[in-house]
Order: sequence, then C-alpha cells, then structure tokens
Amino acid sequence: MLDKITARFVKLTEIIAILLMVLLTLVVFAEVLSRYVFNYPISFSTELTQLFFPWMIFLGTVAVTKNEEHLKITVLQERFGRGVQLILQLFAKVVMLLFSIYMVYASYLLAQAVRLQPLPMLQISKSWLYVSVTVSFTIVALLLVLQIILLISRRKIWMEGGEIQ
Repeated sequence: MLDKITARFVKLTEIIAILLMVLLTLVVFAEVLSRYVFNYPISFSTELTQLFFPWMIFLGTVAVTKNEEHLKITVLQERFGRGVQLILQLFAKVVMLLFSIYMVYASYLLAQAVRLQPLPMLQISKSWLYVSVTVSFTIVALLLVLQIILLISRRKIWMEGGEIQ
C-alpha cells in the first residue's frame, strides 16, 4: 500500500517536472523568436527561466531517488556477499539522508534570507528559487527513510551488480 502511494506521488512529481520542462522550452522559444524575429525581447522570460529550471531539476531528483537511478560506483560492492552489500547500501543511504537533511536546512535558511527580495520583473519573492531545493530534498529524505526501512526489513533483496529487485 505504501509503495503504491509513493509511486503515485513520485509519478505526480515527474508529471510536474515534465510540465515545467515544456513551459521552460516554450518560454525560451518565445524569447528567441521575439528577440531575433520581431526585435522585441520579452522582459520577464529570463526570470521565468530562472524560476522553472531549479523546480524542474530538483523535482526530477525525487524520481531519480525513488527509482535508484542516481550515479553510483558499485565496483567494490559487487565483490562482496549480500550481507556486506546490505551494510554498504545502508551506509550509502544514511549518508544520502544526512546530505538531504542538510540541504533542506540550508536551502530553507537561504530562502528565508531572500524572502523579502523580489524578482525585478515578476515581483515575486526570490525565495521561490530556493524553496525548490527545500521541497525536493524533503521528499528525497522521506523516500530515503522509506528505502532504509525496506532495506533493514529485508523486503528488498540485493542481486549481482548491486541492483535492487
């Protein structure tokens, strides 16, 4: 049940990231067309691009974390038995979790520091640029906690190459 809820939530973040990528592409295309064809630049396009890009990227990290698609080197891990592989994987997840918690904290502080500074053209707070990190890494941290629980309860079994089945 929890896996289904998690999968649907991650799917929702993927859809939002895809929509942001489409919007980002349309804004950049409109800016290029407007600037070079009509010689009339769109004044707020740069700020929209700055706003959409981090949200798209950091929401994508949620799907990467859920699907175990992040970059990892498994040369040593593959040489050990399943017990050692489990310990190494738990260690890696805990390090990732600690990093995620730090990112949530640091990005929250940064968003608070710039909350009263508006973006010049859009007139919205600059904190929206940094809240994307806070939101995404909060979700990533929750996913990592779930993955650690599943690893400890041995509901996921390690296979050759360090891949989870």
